[in-house]
Amino acid sequence: MKILQSIIWVLLFAHTMPLGAQDYSRDMETIESTMQAILDVISGSAGKTIDRARFRHLFRGDVPLHIRTKGQDGALLIRESSVEQYIQHIMPRIEAQDFFETIGSLTIDQYGDIAQVFMLYEARRAPDAPPFDRGINSFQLMYDQGRWWIVSLIWQAESSGVPIPEKYLRP
Repeated sequence: MKILQSIIWVLLFAHTMPLGAQDYSRDMETIESTMQAILDVISGSAGKTIDRARFRHLFRGDVPLHIRTKGQDGALLIRESSVEQYIQHIMPRIEAQDFFETIGSLTIDQYGDIAQVFMLYEARRAPDAPPFDRGINSFQLMYDQGRWWIVSLIWQAESSGVPIPEKYLRP
């Protein structure tokens, strides 16, 4: 009977976790772990291979990503993307360079199962190098099915000409 129970357990487990699949459940246990996971997945030395499945797993579908940036004429504009477009067009450039993004600070506002996170990010060419850029990532998250999901992301680099407000800088 114990052998039959073991076989059933293995079959059930195999059904919920496809062969070769990674377990990313710890990435979304908390808001903070979700924020750290998104930076971990895109950071690394030139030639890295970004785990696209892990990146996708952080989002609730092919959600919108918005980038507030400066155009060639200096005017601020919004560039829109989706998770899949980001994977196709931006990730290859990130993989080709030394790129390490870290959390400068987190400001979390949560009500029940929804959260708004302002993350001061700092981008570096090496883990211990001074930042070459920084800005604010604005995440909207929802807690569902026992985990946090990113449902939208908007970011703006300080290099767009908008300084980081003092309240988001580390004391």
